[in-house]
Amino acid sequence: MRANEGTDVIGTVARIQKSIVVKQNALPQILNAGSNIQLGDVISTDKKARVEIVISDGANLTFVERIHFDVQEYVIHQGGNNSVMRLLEGAFKVTSAKLMQTADASFIINTNTETIGICGTTFWGGSMDNGFEVALLAGKRVYVETKAGWGDLSTIGNDTKFTGASLAPSKPKNLDRKKLIGR
Repeated sequence: MRANEGTDVIGTVARIQKSIVVKQNALPQILNAGSNIQLGDVISTDKKARVEIVISDGANLTFVERIHFDVQEYVIHQGGNNSVMRLLEGAFKVTSAKLMQTADASFIINTNTETIGICGTTFWGGSMDNGFEVALLAGKRVYVETKAGWGDLSTIGNDTKFTGASLAPSKPKNLDRKKLIGR
């Protein structure tokens, strides 16, 4: 069953700043507070835009300027929970919720260069300083994987950087909090 009683609606827009466009069923639409987010939607923001989406299980997704993001799967059921999202460009913050409360749950965000796996956390990720950075803000763990290797963030306040799919993530280091969205 899908996250919202058998429909493709997986959440709603809670807050919005500036112009946010979503492609739903191949048609562009302007999002407003209260707009539904569906599986397969591709969300895009303008410069200086920001949108907060609350998923039906309570997860919170925050996106800022120049984001291109799509929700490929969000399933909550007794046989196992699964989320797959794809970040094409931009920065975001995610707080997982009910989806991650089972042992076999999977919450993954794919980018052009790495895969980010979430384990009951709040984390941030975004393109920055000629690479892509991921930081653990709260919770248990975030793992990151490229074709060349993987890294594990299990200390709150640490981040790692990727500069390409053919290079392993950097060693975790203290996060520069000025880089974060939603601070």
